[in-house]
Amino acid sequence: MMRAALNESNESVESLLSAAGVLAVAEVRQAAEAVSVAEALLGGGVRAMEIAFRDVRFFDESERAIAAVRERCPQMLVGAATVINPAIADRAAASGAQFILSAGFNPKTVEHCVSRGLPMIPGVCTPGEIEQALEFGLTTLKFFPAEACGGTAMLSALSGPYPQVRFVASGGIGASNAAAYLACGNVAAVSGSWVSPKSAIARGDFAAITSLAAGASALAAARRTGG
Repeated sequence: MMRAALNESNESVESLLSAAGVLAVAEVRQAAEAVSVAEALLGGGVRAMEIAFRDVRFFDESERAIAAVRERCPQMLVGAATVINPAIADRAAASGAQFILSAGFNPKTVEHCVSRGLPMIPGVCTPGEIEQALEFGLTTLKFFPAEACGGTAMLSALSGPYPQVRFVASGGIGASNAAAYLACGNVAAVSGSWVSPKSAIARGDFAAITSLAAGASALAAARRTGG
């Protein structure tokens, strides 16, 4: 049975993401591995993560990973990423994903999610795509690829004509520039794999992930306190 929206709304997801400040990108291949990553992230203070549907060979494991994290780490906000069509969105929702992310703006996927009450954060990088999203009532969007599309300067430019829009900035963001993005008034959160790198996951070095998460959560905390 599809756990559609899981009692989350777009507004509550935006609020939770903004409070978290950092959305960790976790490329995992097994459910147990995903739980270990989630526990390591939480240990460092990062409370939001995304699990990708990038390789069709591992879609079943992505589903199991989301379900396992929801069950074992209920304090973690879990999204499904790289959702490129409605069928994947349904699989993600059925597994327990609390929100859906995409790298681009696919009107069919967006319409499908919106019509089913699934919190959706589509990828945009142009004013035209932002206005398409607004037509669907969406005001929290993924700015991707952030660095390649003008970075913080572009976000500043977009804040004028679209003051109601907040972004999850992703693409080329790491420890060295995350603070600059978090300082943008229209950024709800930053997203990246630097917090839970594939290399650390592959070697089972979850202590390293906790350390990286602590650094990332400190950046988010500094934004909240104005530091």
